[in-house]
Amino acid sequence: MRFLLVALLSLLCISCASSRKPASLKSVEIKEIKPRLIEEEQFKRISEYMTGKEYTGDRLILRTDPEARTGYYFTLVLDEKVRRLPSGTQIIGEFHTAKELDAQEHTFTVPAKRPKTKEIFVGLTGEDWPEGSVTPAAWRFTIKDPNGVVLATKKSYLWSL
Repeated sequence: MRFLLVALLSLLCISCASSRKPASLKSVEIKEIKPRLIEEEQFKRISEYMTGKEYTGDRLILRTDPEARTGYYFTLVLDEKVRRLPSGTQIIGEFHTAKELDAQEHTFTVPAKRPKTKEIFVGLTGEDWPEGSVTPAAWRFTIKDPNGVVLATKKSYLWSL
């Protein structure tokens, strides 16, 4: 009986040790981008009132000004989970707004700890977002791995004009 128990325990340990993590992505598709204005109050959860810390839950939120929440956000919907992106992945967002004639460019590094989601919230916040109902006229997003290889890109119709 002991022999059987030891054999089963050994088999369990070996199978757990040999399980592989899924390989990092070589490419990803940005299926959809949903732009919209989001106010600070829309990010608050009940736990924040108790702890004073922002709770993002299953959302990956990247902001041009991490201290400001109100802004214009682009929700990038991917065909794969964000966790499958390689460590050090960067998202480059380029925007034409009423603030400047030239395109604004912002680079965001995807954090090492990522939720189980297919959506990434990229926000123009703080000084990068002029208050009001002005929306970016055109935009383009590029996702690159740590070596600079482009994994995905998506742009608005007006960007190509």
